[in-house]
Amino acid sequence: MKRLLELRAILTCSAVIMACSTDPEGEQGPGPGDGDDLTSTGGSAQPASGGALGTGGGAAGASGGARASGGQPTADGAGGAAQGAGGGEASGGAHPAETSLGCGTATELVTGKTTVDVDGTSREYILTLPENYDAQKPHRLVFGFHGRQYDAEWVAEGKEPLTGPYFGLQELSEDSTVFVAPQALSTSWSNENGRDIDFVTAMLDTLEAQLCIDVSRVFAVGFSYGAIMTATIGCELYERFTAVAPMSASLPGSCTNDLPPLAYWGSHGTEDQTIKLVQGEAVRDSYVARNHCEDTPGAADANGCVTYPGCDEGAPTVWCTFSGEHVPAPFAGPAIWPFFAQF
Repeated sequence: MKRLLELRAILTCSAVIMACSTDPEGEQGPGPGDGDDLTSTGGSAQPASGGALGTGGGAAGASGGARASGGQPTADGAGGAAQGAGGGEASGGAHPAETSLGCGTATELVTGKTTVDVDGTSREYILTLPENYDAQKPHRLVFGFHGRQYDAEWVAEGKEPLTGPYFGLQELSEDSTVFVAPQALSTSWSNENGRDIDFVTAMLDTLEAQLCIDVSRVFAVGFSYGAIMTATIGCELYERFTAVAPMSASLPGSCTNDLPPLAYWGSHGTEDQTIKLVQGEAVRDSYVARNHCEDTPGAADANGCVTYPGCDEGAPTVWCTFSGEHVPAPFAGPAIWPFFAQF
């Protein structure tokens, strides 16, 4: 009897061991790093459930980085890792930088006039690098577009009636930003057959390949015809820009009602007889609708600027009017720079 009880005990123990070491449904726990890598959903690099980096500390992100809904940048893709885990240093604002391909590489680009080929046409622009440009640090990128009676030098040198180079923004940037003043063909930003959008695209491709640019912080500002070009960018190149700031603009025909949100700062002189105030208001209204803002803005600040509440995340919307004719806003630099720098 004693021997029989011992045999039963041995058989019972064996059965228990087999049950504990067998997973008939294939439902063993996740292996190292499972569920923790970065996955691409709709082109955006997003952390998977759990949010942590998988084994090795850096799963690949989507090429070129990605922006979340509403234009808010999220993770760096150019460096192949989520920012905060070996990614680029942010150039400002709250979110990490999205580094361009030119980060960490030597460049032949220098401050001054340069050209880029656009479908066989040589297009000219003025490039202004920070005095202490660092190829390891992602920089903001700001395009400044001149009006029809002006040129790229007017923007880059800050000639009257501007308050400083690049609409007064360069001085406030504190060496954090790469500035570009494109030159229109025959001073006209007509975008005939898409030639000017192609020009901007070519400049973006060149600068991001040869300089260290934070591709989540790319901006456009312009006056008059340059403001119309800036608004055109907001409608046709919104995937590559963070915010636009058109001053004294009218609404381009390419702008439709179904565009995704984009941060907007606009201004207009109340006595403007060249581009009427009502035309500038049409641009404003398109962004209020596009960014899903409330119709009634907040109180005006000292410059006559109002902010619309309830806009989509990453798409603040500001409108400024001032007593004046067809001129850039006299407070452009101090008002636009913090608007850009919030990103």
